[in-house]
Amino acid sequence: MSMLVRPPKRKLHEVETLGDGPRKYSSGVVPSPNVHLLSRPTSRRSSEHRETFEDSRPSSWRELHSNRGSPVLFEHEHLRTPRTFSPNASVVLIGIRGTGKSSLAVILAATSGRRLIDADRYFHQSVGCSRAVFKKENDGPVYRQQEALVFESMLADNQEGCVIACGAGSMERNGQRLLREFAQTHPVIHVIRDPESIQSYLKVWDTQKVRHFLELSGPIYRGCSNLEFFNLSEARSDDMYNDSDHSSPAHRTEPRSHTPTPFLTLKRVQRDFLRFIAFITGDIAELNSQHASFPLSLLPVESRMYTSAVSVPFSKVCEKDMDIEQLEFTADAFELAVDVTDSSCQSGLNSSLADSISQAVAVIRRNIIVPLIYHVESYTINSAGSSSPNKVPVRSTDETYLNLVRHGLRLSPGFLTVDLTRDDNIISQIISESGRTRIIGHFEAFHPLPGGWDGDEYMKLYERAKSLGCDIVRMCQPAETPEDNLAVQRFRHRIQSLPVAGLSLIAYNTGPLGRMSRCFNPILSPVTHPSLEVELPTHLRSCITAREAQKALYSSFALDPMQFFVFGANTTYSMSPAMHNTAFKICGLPHKYSICQSPTLRGLNDLVENQYFGGSSVSLPYKTECIPLLHSMSTHARAIGAINTLIPIRNLDDLDDTRLQESSVFLQKSRAGPIKGLHGDNTDWIGICNCIRRGLSPANAIRSSSAGLVIGSGGMARAAIYSMIHLGVQNIFIYNRTLANAERLAHHYNRQDLHSKEARGSGRPTVRIIASLSDPWPADFKQPTIVVSGIPAHSIGGEPAPNFHIPSQWLGSPTGGVVVDLAYKPLNTPLMKQIRALSHRGWVALDGLDVLPEQGFAQFELFTGRRAPRRVMRSIVLQEYKDDEETSDRESIQERLQQMDGQPT
Repeated sequence: MSMLVRPPKRKLHEVETLGDGPRKYSSGVVPSPNVHLLSRPTSRRSSEHRETFEDSRPSSWRELHSNRGSPVLFEHEHLRTPRTFSPNASVVLIGIRGTGKSSLAVILAATSGRRLIDADRYFHQSVGCSRAVFKKENDGPVYRQQEALVFESMLADNQEGCVIACGAGSMERNGQRLLREFAQTHPVIHVIRDPESIQSYLKVWDTQKVRHFLELSGPIYRGCSNLEFFNLSEARSDDMYNDSDHSSPAHRTEPRSHTPTPFLTLKRVQRDFLRFIAFITGDIAELNSQHASFPLSLLPVESRMYTSAVSVPFSKVCEKDMDIEQLEFTADAFELAVDVTDSSCQSGLNSSLADSISQAVAVIRRNIIVPLIYHVESYTINSAGSSSPNKVPVRSTDETYLNLVRHGLRLSPGFLTVDLTRDDNIISQIISESGRTRIIGHFEAFHPLPGGWDGDEYMKLYERAKSLGCDIVRMCQPAETPEDNLAVQRFRHRIQSLPVAGLSLIAYNTGPLGRMSRCFNPILSPVTHPSLEVELPTHLRSCITAREAQKALYSSFALDPMQFFVFGANTTYSMSPAMHNTAFKICGLPHKYSICQSPTLRGLNDLVENQYFGGSSVSLPYKTECIPLLHSMSTHARAIGAINTLIPIRNLDDLDDTRLQESSVFLQKSRAGPIKGLHGDNTDWIGICNCIRRGLSPANAIRSSSAGLVIGSGGMARAAIYSMIHLGVQNIFIYNRTLANAERLAHHYNRQDLHSKEARGSGRPTVRIIASLSDPWPADFKQPTIVVSGIPAHSIGGEPAPNFHIPSQWLGSPTGGVVVDLAYKPLNTPLMKQIRALSHRGWVALDGLDVLPEQGFAQFELFTGRRAPRRVMRSIVLQEYKDDEETSDRESIQERLQQMDGQPT
């Protein structure tokens, strides 16, 4: 099915002048406008020009340099839009050639089902020739009138369910006006990219000239768009940081790992862009699907206790070798503190600076899984020296502040702060343009206010933030005595005792004496990373790290050290203790994870009677046996019919509500006491799902026709099928040596109504059986692009190790696919050897060592209510396997360690 949309047929013999009045576009479908397009002169013979919607060939110097093809800025006023759109509102992408907007449009169309419309092709189909030919055969006014008529028709006729890619030809004066009007109700996204990547793609000019062109065109494209996406290029490890041009430092912050498979080059870009689109359009189904990999993401960060936000200055993010993932690790949010002086923003935000901020945000998003807080520093500190006590805060102008904040809104962060010392009208402007970004009202006092925390000033500020429409309020002042830390606690209690529930409050003291208040502030306490700390003696430091905050909570007995286990009949081989204990230690958590091996289910009684029991991994054969003992189950575990995670419940009050069941699991962490019940969950499906996502190329984006294959019928096969349903696969096949077991598993899923919960679209997933390896792939279905094998690859009970291979006819997908082999003893199974030999055809092989840490991240969150140190947990699994398995491929393990990356996909 073609994704391109052919415009409606129109008469081409009449000429009408485009009206001067603004046209308002609603978010719903409106009748097509009664516009007529200019016909081509009949005296000249047109030449056929083939144009591609994927920007597959570079522009010539003349095409890029021509004034006729270059857009002209005609309005300087900031584009104000509410940035709240219908989930199905059409998305418009604009930007200069080489930014990758057409590739992004194809990715979005393929994964979301949106219709793809290319503005240049739409013009060609409407008029009968390309823009270049029409411009050559007509004078300027005629061409501009024709372009405006076609462009208005395209926008008016395709307001819902489309992604529209616009080239430079759409950026004439009238095109800019139409885009500004369209942006009132639709996302119009300016796509940008670093100059090095643009130059490499276009093969013209040099990097400096491309950078100059970006500076000139930036204000034009930003003037008629309401959002901005920086298309962060994938970088190879051999050329990372080798650019001698140091004027774009954020370019060097790309992760050091690289994507070794060519057809996965756009994988990270796909993930970044789809997350961006899901957030700005409020696509709840897609957001929930993304968040399911990390259970903590399903709860608002302000609803959990003792969360933290690591604050990193923009100037630091731009430094070479800045490890974003390392900075984020164990924090619950990442705050980008934009520390920019007035000189860059007095007469409007400098285009180069705007690009750098957008790039920094893109780099951060690529490496974190937590919400992003965009914070503009209102004050810069002037002093004689870094150690001088006479530091004077200098306030930036309202113009500078607004320019930086408005640019942040274009990037759609999860949170954005507003300075409560600014006028109400400035704050109201920001909030009215915030869209789905949540607003944190921020107030920082450099000297204690009259009455301090016990006075009336902070309560007035709190009420003002509430009346202005903030979502959260954050306040701080310097602590002059230890008593100030008790005063801020009293203020929090005053807020909590208000008769009407108010805004979530972040309140703490600054300075060395205020560190205790940061430890005990329950919501988004600001923390730093050791690499960012100033070289001062400990007693002079004013910041704390996330690890220090955690250790303080346990040292003060606010939280209790807990004991965790892996429970099963044969668990001596488990790598989970090493993985979790290492993670506990590096996060500053005094927990312990041990092995509990039992021949019967009765062994679980000893765990439940332990008042310090924090949770347990569940291994064979108890994944289904312990279900009757549970008081509640997650929706995922219930659908799968098996669990691999037990969580103690110490408060049964909320168990009548499924939503509250899920919430209470996270709200009762690290508190010892009698256990009233058990909650069951399953993270095996998450590990499989994330590996499928990681290995599935953009060309194999899941559609209604996509097919998946599961080998086996055990507990992991159950999880594999559920992961495919979660991803939206509607055609799932099972092959198992024992046919009756396969039929039983198919019946388990076919009797459930899961299609409306996770899968996009209205199609219901169906699980079918393939009876024999000699059977051809069913002719009515596409060959699978997703395969998961859940059968062991080693000898069991004296039986010889299976030598399983997938029939070659089943692997006929022209675009390859991903195969996940859940076995890892041995690591290089016969199936993995078979698939790796097909890598040239687009097949990607992932093994059990890829799956284990992925499910472990989610399990760590369920156990602790804290974010997992993903890179550390991956590393320890690989290191432990290398030490324990003599036949492992040491070279392969070492390569994976060097490419370590904490991202799930």
